[in-house]
Amino acid sequence: MPTDPAPHEELNRVRSYVEQARRDQQARLPSEPQLAERLGITRPRLRRILKKLESEGLIWRHVGKGTFVGERSLTNTLGELPNMLTPLETFEARIVLEPQLAGLAALRATPAQIEEMRECLARMADLSQFADWAVWDERLHRLVAKAAHNTLLLALYDTVRESAPTGMRDRLHDVFPAPAPETNEQHEAYVDAIAARDHKRAEALMRAHLQSVRDALFGSR
Repeated sequence: MPTDPAPHEELNRVRSYVEQARRDQQARLPSEPQLAERLGITRPRLRRILKKLESEGLIWRHVGKGTFVGERSLTNTLGELPNMLTPLETFEARIVLEPQLAGLAALRATPAQIEEMRECLARMADLSQFADWAVWDERLHRLVAKAAHNTLLLALYDTVRESAPTGMRDRLHDVFPAPAPETNEQHEAYVDAIAARDHKRAEALMRAHLQSVRDALFGSR
C-alpha cells in the first residue's frame, strides 16, 4: 500500500521556507496561523513539523513571542529567563552565588570599594521608604559582587539579578513595607567582615542575611 507523500512534501515545504527566511536574514517567522495558511498546511501538522525543525536547530521557539530562525543561543536563553524562573529559584541562585562573592570581596576589595559600601550603609540607615531603600540595597549588593574582581562571576551576578521575575520588588515591599533595622544590621555585619579581610565570616554573614530574607519571603525550607 503506497504511503501518503503529503507529510514529506509538507516538511520540505516548511524547511524550504525557513531556509529562504535565513537567506533573507528574516529573524522571526510569521505566526502559526499565518504560516499554516501561507504554506497550505494544517496547524496540527505544522506544529509537528516545527517541533522537528527545532530539534534540528533550524528554528527555536519562545512561548508568547513566536518562532525564530536559527539555533537557540545563550543570549536567546538568557533573554527568556524572566519568563522561566520563579521568584524562589532566583533567590536560591543568589544564596549560592553571593556568599562566594562576599568571601572574594573580603580578599580583594580596594579601600575605595569598602568606603563605597560604607556610604551605602549610611544612606540606607537614613531612609524610611522601602522604594528608596531598595535602590541602595541593590547598589550595595552589586558593589560587593564587583569587589570580588572576577568578571565572569560579576556577569553571572548581573544575570541572576536581571532575571528576577516581574513583581519581585513588589513582593519584597509586601513583606517589608519599611526598611527593617535588623536587615541594615546584617548588611553592616558582612561589610565589617569584608573590611576586616575575614573571608570566611563575610561569606557566612552574607549567606545568613540572604537566607533570612528568603525565609521571610517564602518560608523556611
